[in-house]
Amino acid sequence: MLIFYKVAGLVAALCVSSLSAVAQRPASIQLGVGSALVGTGDYKALKAHVEYAPLFGRHLGTGTRLAFIGGSRESVSTVYDPIPRPGSTGVNVPYAMTYQATNLEHEFYLYPFGNNRQVLFAVGGGGYVGYSNRYGAPQTRWDAGLGGAVNYLEHEQGVHAGYMLSLNLDVALGIDRQWLAGGKASFQNDTFGNTLATLQLKVGRRF
Repeated sequence: MLIFYKVAGLVAALCVSSLSAVAQRPASIQLGVGSALVGTGDYKALKAHVEYAPLFGRHLGTGTRLAFIGGSRESVSTVYDPIPRPGSTGVNVPYAMTYQATNLEHEFYLYPFGNNRQVLFAVGGGGYVGYSNRYGAPQTRWDAGLGGAVNYLEHEQGVHAGYMLSLNLDVALGIDRQWLAGGKASFQNDTFGNTLATLQLKVGRRF
């Protein structure tokens, strides 16, 4: 729990630093949408975000995003009697693994080749806080209160925080190079142990 508060405090500090950069120029507003692999590729989810991204000098930038994630996969799991009995067999139980989350994300960007080019490459890193709701597969566990094994549906819900890393590529379009189009590959991990590997397409405009 202490780690959670430390991560949440760090993300809050990063978000404040980004908001203080509103007056900086140039900056861009970007929209992103793509697919994310939940866990170790258990199923896919859709991730969409809107991001405000100011630049600092020729090699640095920052971005604050509001992101939405959601996905599910139907499956079947064999559940057995918690108390083994002679001749007992398992029962196939249909269920849906689902994941939904809303995050406030913040990253710092390093542009090793500069951010004043037509092709922009950036390495990003930062953190996020949010709220998620996840259902997993039926499982059998020992319940000390009941003094025996019980079947239950895995479920996590609540506030989470985490870290993220990303690779970003954008191309400035138009005569004045005000429009941006590109992609983002990212990896994130939260305090519930949920991981997302995401690949998104982005469009944006500088101002």
